[in-house]
Amino acid sequence: MARPGQLLLQYQRLVDRERVLRDDIARIESQLETDPEVVALEERAAAAQAQQEATAARVRESDKAREDHRTRLRSREKELMSGRIRNPTELTQMSEEVQHMKSRFVEEEEAELQLMEDAEAADEALRAVMSELTAARARAAAEAPALQSELDELRSELATVEAEKGQIWNEVSPAAQRAFTRQRVQPAVAEVRSNQCTACRVTVTSRGLQMLRQGDEIVNCENCGRILVLA
Repeated sequence: MARPGQLLLQYQRLVDRERVLRDDIARIESQLETDPEVVALEERAAAAQAQQEATAARVRESDKAREDHRTRLRSREKELMSGRIRNPTELTQMSEEVQHMKSRFVEEEEAELQLMEDAEAADEALRAVMSELTAARARAAAEAPALQSELDELRSELATVEAEKGQIWNEVSPAAQRAFTRQRVQPAVAEVRSNQCTACRVTVTSRGLQMLRQGDEIVNCENCGRILVLA
């Protein structure tokens, strides 16, 4: 019959393995549901598209403003050259106004050239991130079968570990179960190597070693309180 301390050590190792398996399963399930790289690239793509649309809107607004300005400029130039205005002062004022409009029109053209460059840069940024996103989605799709296979294996191992854990726990005496569950320090069980508790490195007393060799009772470390088991 297995010693209670050894059974508890086996149980503890299975608990630890179960925790690792559950973490791995959660990680792969999350990756299969939403790949982190794909999610990050989708967010970047959305931001790039918003920037591209905003820049394109500014270009359209600039085009409309320039066209309106061009129409007004042509109208004033036509009126200036019509000969209908005879007053020298009015002619001078209108001529200055036309020159001002021409200067402003040149400034608007220069500004629109910059806007067009910004729009081209935004288009290129969107194309680049969409290319990365397409590649990431293809990579995620290609990795999915292997991840699913790994997930199936982990779930199968988890079922085995849970069954073994339950079986071993049923073999542990009620007194040993209570001693294990009441432990406040983790891990609850520590091996003894070279006459020392491997958790706190304190030497085990000769009486404690004798009781461990007999193996009939639960022996606790006098320093850290863990349940001791001979390695």
